[in-house]
Amino acid sequence: MDQASNIQPLIQQPLFDPTYLNIEYVFAKIMEYLQPIINVLTDPHTWTVIGIISACVSLLCIAIIIFSLVRLYEIQIFDKKEVDHEIHEALLRDKETSRNENPRWHYIITLVESPNESDWRVAIIEADNLLEELLKERGFQGDTLSELLEGAKSGGILTIQNAWDAHLVRNKIAHVGSNFPLSQIEARRVIKMFQNVFEELRAI
Repeated sequence: MDQASNIQPLIQQPLFDPTYLNIEYVFAKIMEYLQPIINVLTDPHTWTVIGIISACVSLLCIAIIIFSLVRLYEIQIFDKKEVDHEIHEALLRDKETSRNENPRWHYIITLVESPNESDWRVAIIEADNLLEELLKERGFQGDTLSELLEGAKSGGILTIQNAWDAHLVRNKIAHVGSNFPLSQIEARRVIKMFQNVFEELRAI
């Protein structure tokens, strides 16, 4: 009981005596510490400096935005050129593939690889006809393949001798007929000469 009676007065005592608390002094101290900050914030020079800094930062941001837009535009132009280049290359490859897949040329190759001698003769005649059509398409003048080859000779066709030699074999086949001896090896050699000309003319 004695211990409880000793603790009870301690609990009832306040932590501090409001009598000795000077509110004005506390606020004065707070204002004393805040006064430099208030002076800075109320100083017109401070806001001038802040305005200048803000303007500089704004100009820098605008410059960065403009630079970014210009770079973005340049990248888009570059990407467009790259895409156009890729499309152009793809079209060229497709054209090259189509050129290499000339159906008439494949037919000629099929004939010359046939086991039948008659097919070898037809292959040479077909190749000769194709050569005549190609020379006319290239603008060479002449009523016969011989005349066209004369024009092609002066026109700078490098494989013109191959064309002449292959055409002479074709004439022998046409004029002599089945009496003209023709092996498959010889037929392949003649077709190879036609192929050299077709490749120079970019027909296959």
